[in-house]
Amino acid sequence: MAALSSGVAVAIPLPPGSWHDGALMLMRERRRHLLRVAAACLLLGDLAAQAGRGVWNMAAGATITVDWIPFAAAARLLSRGSSCLYCAAPLAASEAAYLGHPLPTSAGHLVVLNSLPSGVAYAPFLNPPPAAAVLVPLALLPPTVGFLIFTAISVAALAAAFLLLTTRLDCPRFPTLCAVAAVPGVLGLALGQWDALLPLALVAGIWAARRRPLLAGLALSVLIVKPQSLWLVPVALLAVREFRVLLGLALGAFLWAAASLALVGPSQFAAWLTAMIGAGSGQLSITFGLPGLLGVASGADLGYAAIAVSGVLVVAAALCLREHLRARPDLAVALFVCLSLVLSPHVLSPDFVLLAPALALAARVRPGPSLAASAVLSVAFLGDLTLSSPNRLLGFVAIALATLVAAVALTGRRATPGPPAPIGSALPATA
Repeated sequence: MAALSSGVAVAIPLPPGSWHDGALMLMRERRRHLLRVAAACLLLGDLAAQAGRGVWNMAAGATITVDWIPFAAAARLLSRGSSCLYCAAPLAASEAAYLGHPLPTSAGHLVVLNSLPSGVAYAPFLNPPPAAAVLVPLALLPPTVGFLIFTAISVAALAAAFLLLTTRLDCPRFPTLCAVAAVPGVLGLALGQWDALLPLALVAGIWAARRRPLLAGLALSVLIVKPQSLWLVPVALLAVREFRVLLGLALGAFLWAAASLALVGPSQFAAWLTAMIGAGSGQLSITFGLPGLLGVASGADLGYAAIAVSGVLVVAAALCLREHLRARPDLAVALFVCLSLVLSPHVLSPDFVLLAPALALAARVRPGPSLAASAVLSVAFLGDLTLSSPNRLLGFVAIALATLVAAVALTGRRATPGPPAPIGSALPATA
């Protein structure tokens, strides 16, 4: 290369191959950028497609959106002064009135009861009574309109969770997007499920725990709408000595119970517990949790024994690894949500959006494995795009891999410098 100085050309030698190496690096970076843009477009396109499909199905006669139908039907029962949210006949009648026709047998559960005609289908309501109460305003709207508004709120909640993770918890943007918009999580949008709302509650609880531990516990208690996603979290909170967060969670659970009793009374509250336990047993053959796999292979008793044994093992592991958990309490709480799902007898594809916070937080120190786990999740559940049941073993391997990535990020050494843990780690244990 030549440089001009006082009109004299002077040759400046460059290291051999430097120009070529720089061009290759630029090409590789451009290729990575294009791949990221393509992946983001695919994931966001799938999110929009699932949301649109749910609205279309509801407008066309609701043969698939069975989860939203019992939500709205239970809410309408409450609005009319009925507390019988877990009784087959009133709920079936409310669903038929809501849709303008009986629920198709392909969309519901066939029920053989004296109170229902033979072959009548209905979708049971399995959430706590307050979940129905908050939906009363939407349930009184025309079905398609109510579903559309609920879907818009769900998408906004996913976006808010992504923003909290990336702006407040310092998670890298692209791995976080891949985790939040992974295929199994957005499937809930087509069903009108609660799942898309729950990551925001989880992330808000993790973020708020530094300065507002009681409010953080209350935020985490929102996950009680699906208790199977939360049952091991108290173990993590005890291990990391977040006692005020645990107190807030206990207060939230008390409020759920008190509101349930006020809305439906003791008998229907007991009916909810019975329905929830029965659903866990009845869905062992289609769930993706470890108890389901063992239950199908060797019977329901072994599945429930696996829950007890795995719970004991998780407590023992939390005691042995408590120093690691205390070093990164935000990731610890998110990891124990993952463990709650993996070891639950009642988890389906949409529930796995709750793996996203753990994968996003793990990406702060292990971005590569986090991206790989998100990719495996999406690929494993591609067969569920039609809302059929994909291979359960493949699905379990995918969610177990995501949980393992979060666990390794928690217990391993930092690959890159990371920010201080934002969930109370800088405060004294008594704060």
